[in-house]
Amino acid sequence: MPDAMIRSTAQIGRRWPLVGRDPDVDRTVERLLAPDGHAVLVTGPAGVGKSRVLEAVLHRCVAKGHHVLRANGTMTDDGAPLGMAHHLASQVELLDTALAGALHRIVERRPRPTGQHLVVLAIDNVSGLDEPAARLVGKLASEHRVRLLLAAEETATGAGPVDVLRRAVRLDRVDLAPLDWHHTRQLAAAAFGTDVDGLTADALWQLTRGNPLFLREVLRNAVENDALTLHDHVVGWRQGTGIRSWASDALTGPLESLSTEETTALRYITYGDGAPVEVIERLAPVPVIERLEELGLIQLDQSGSSIRVTVAHPLTARAVRTQTGPLRARRVHGELVVALVATGPRDRVREVLWRLAAQLEVSDDEILRASAEALLGHDAATAEQLARQVHSPAAAWHLGRALLARGDHHSAERWLAEAYRNLTDPASRANAAALRAVNQCWGIDEPHSALPVVAEARAALPAGVHDDLMAAEAFVMAFAGPAAEASDAVHQLLCHPPLDPLLSSVIPPLHPRLLLLHGRPERAIAELPADLSGKPSIWPAMRALLQATHLQALIMAGEVHQAAALVGRYYRDAVEHGTPGGVATIALVAGICAYYQGRAGRAARWLREARALTAEQPGFRFRETLLAIGVGVEAQLGQVENAQELLSRLRRGEAERVTAGYGAFGEVWALVISGNRSGAATLLRRLAAEAAGAGNLLMAMEFLHVEVRLAPSAAAAGRFREFAALTDGRLFALFAEHAGALARRDARVLNRVSAMFEERGYRGFALEAAANGAMFGGGRVTNALARRTQRLLGEHQGTWPEWLPEPKTAPGLTDRERQVSELAATGMDTPAIARTLTISTRTAENHLHRAYSKLGIHRRHELAGALAEDGFVLPVVASQAV
Repeated sequence: MPDAMIRSTAQIGRRWPLVGRDPDVDRTVERLLAPDGHAVLVTGPAGVGKSRVLEAVLHRCVAKGHHVLRANGTMTDDGAPLGMAHHLASQVELLDTALAGALHRIVERRPRPTGQHLVVLAIDNVSGLDEPAARLVGKLASEHRVRLLLAAEETATGAGPVDVLRRAVRLDRVDLAPLDWHHTRQLAAAAFGTDVDGLTADALWQLTRGNPLFLREVLRNAVENDALTLHDHVVGWRQGTGIRSWASDALTGPLESLSTEETTALRYITYGDGAPVEVIERLAPVPVIERLEELGLIQLDQSGSSIRVTVAHPLTARAVRTQTGPLRARRVHGELVVALVATGPRDRVREVLWRLAAQLEVSDDEILRASAEALLGHDAATAEQLARQVHSPAAAWHLGRALLARGDHHSAERWLAEAYRNLTDPASRANAAALRAVNQCWGIDEPHSALPVVAEARAALPAGVHDDLMAAEAFVMAFAGPAAEASDAVHQLLCHPPLDPLLSSVIPPLHPRLLLLHGRPERAIAELPADLSGKPSIWPAMRALLQATHLQALIMAGEVHQAAALVGRYYRDAVEHGTPGGVATIALVAGICAYYQGRAGRAARWLREARALTAEQPGFRFRETLLAIGVGVEAQLGQVENAQELLSRLRRGEAERVTAGYGAFGEVWALVISGNRSGAATLLRRLAAEAAGAGNLLMAMEFLHVEVRLAPSAAAAGRFREFAALTDGRLFALFAEHAGALARRDARVLNRVSAMFEERGYRGFALEAAANGAMFGGGRVTNALARRTQRLLGEHQGTWPEWLPEPKTAPGLTDRERQVSELAATGMDTPAIARTLTISTRTAENHLHRAYSKLGIHRRHELAGALAEDGFVLPVVASQAV
């Protein structure tokens, strides 16, 4: 879908679905309609969706047969209630009538409430009522048993009309919180009618904090300013764009009511951007700061070593900045510097930023030290901002490092190359060269250019600074070199790790990755922590690589359940701390995990997001893998046109000869789609031999397992068994048993293999094994396999793989066989069954044994499970001994 379609497909100005509010609606309905219920007050900040919740509750009430009235407490200049005429015109003329008399007549005209039919009066913005109207509403609720459904902002619940009503009836309160991260993403996706990538969703949530009204305005602003792209049916921010100055009335309104002192204090807090509270207290009176906290405009962050004060909502801070002129902002920063210096120990990064904003004198060395400190503090954006203030070889080095951490690989290459040419310090030059090599291999995907960079620097620089170069060489070898040489390089690196924290972050993924490629996923897992989320990283893409390695090792070790449990955690971690390439790396492996679970639809969504995030990064390291796996997934979903389009993308960026990497699966699936299974099998054999020759047992076995599924043979099964014997993954042993059973057409073994695949969570493979086994031989095992095939097929996402035989239908039970089986499954013995059904004991036994055969079981204790699998509900009868 082209980018221009965003404007026409966006639902920004239309009615959005109610997202994430089902629990709130359920709770409100339950309290409103309870036998002892009187009134429910729905509260929350402006824009959170109170009116929509009221509407949903009223729909529920109407569906239950209750009488519903709707009003709005907002008053016109002459005291008439706005909204009443629109909602209640069929009941009463309100244009010239005060609210009190109107409500009284409305209730009188309604049928008296009964136990089944109630009168529900809903008043939105109830704080807008005057006191007489509020007393009347309370009287209607207490004397006429009218149920009240009210809505008000949380700041208006302690006085005025709400207080009057609280004295008349019991008010049950339902507080609406802003939407969480997932529901904010879901609502944004609903606005566009298509998916939103995780980084964009996170930016929206961070900016709007889950407020639906603010989300609507931000998205409208983004569409109007052409700040969005659409790739692979996924919406994302266009690179280099941001949200322009914008402030909603819901945000600027509360600011207009602030006093001069409060406005000034809020401005200090806004530009202080998380300054220590002691700094702000030197600039604003403490009672004023406390008042801002009580109004919900600011909040204290006590998570660190010092208490910091921040603006409660990012859009409030944006509104304050919009209303502040440049000269005043400059003065505010200068005053913040003075207050910061006066408080004692200083925050170097914050002080330098404020000095620069106040146009005070700051030396280049101070700025670059602050840039380095910001990068060590995992704030690459600030490190970049500071490094750009200086023009020198050292500044180019700092800037290149910050850009690398941010994932801007081509810009990083430019500045690191300039730094290498112009720096005089050998250690800094070696570091620049090392980072360039890693970047060319990882970020630009040109490993052939990386090692010459290392070789040139090694020849030009003294041996005492070669440790950084050794780290870069090991990284490049691990991704693009022969397996044996890569292992040697990594082992040497582990003995001489670099001191630079940025370069050190490339080390942790290397050895586990090599173990995985060598077919040792269990050893790789043993070297990794059980959970790699929750801690910030100086180079988020490297942490994502480590997490992706962990997930892939779990998948190949037979622990796909555990991998799936970690996917969400690692994804959120990558989104929170990551870059597009880092998030795409996790999304890619999440897609592989879903594919191995037999969930092709979920896999396709993950892979689409990964492709969208890297659409503007042609050098994404795993581009071929991403496209090739996407071809197979789309084909299995029956989306042949999508698969062919991805294949054309893959071919445009590929060398003439297909190499033994994941990208080669694109050509394999192309042959399968065209019906050339034998050609695909031949290609897979060649690819497996090449992968094994390069020491990549993981790829060799993946190629062979697909070959044996497309064209089972004893030779293919034998090759797989030889490779599997060299590995430590339980999944590889199961693959080997699967391959052998397919080659021998052994239904009994395939039955066991299918059950083991299913138990371990590899449901797609379980379905394939069951479908193949059902075609071999006959009898109970075949019937059991046919039934498992039917059940798994009902849970399958995607089309039927064309290399599988048509699913065989399992024979069904007759009515009498079902009756006998259900009774036997409850524990009833055969004579009792015969008496219950008025048949002979021998007849009951015959029916039972025929049912065993059709269900594919051998023992009575297996009946309950087999019947439940077929959807039978066992009758409740007296249990008897077997």
